[in-house]
Amino acid sequence: MADSNTRIKQLSHLSKAQNAALGAVMNALKGLSPEDAQEVLDHAAEQVDVVDHTPMFARGIAGSFGKLDFPIKTWIDTHTAELFRQKAAARKQDSSAALRDCVYSWAHSKTYTLMVAEKAFHEANAMDIREQMAVPFPGREFGGRGR
Repeated sequence: MADSNTRIKQLSHLSKAQNAALGAVMNALKGLSPEDAQEVLDHAAEQVDVVDHTPMFARGIAGSFGKLDFPIKTWIDTHTAELFRQKAAARKQDSSAALRDCVYSWAHSKTYTLMVAEKAFHEANAMDIREQMAVPFPGREFGGRGR
């Protein structure tokens, strides 16, 4: 972690208050092992989630069955957590998306990612069908042969 004498790099996309909070967090985590620091950060994130009763990273995201607004949290051992993170990274997902896929897979027999892809595919097909139906057709009033 950062040395207390080392100034934390200010991030341009963060406000002054956010940068100050980042510096305070980094200084507070100084001396902890990476695993202990991650556990503290995970616990802090859970506490932030509880305040407004919405999942931190699902605000405004609509799923196949509506807005994702119910958090699911659990405790697992460190070894399993590390394997889970590795498998999620191999799929290019964060742990939140991987956990969501696991829950949807168990509940619906298909992952959330697959359901979103199917919905997008269906909407694209529906749009193609609407485009085909919207083509002009010959009619007597427009000089065509009509029926």
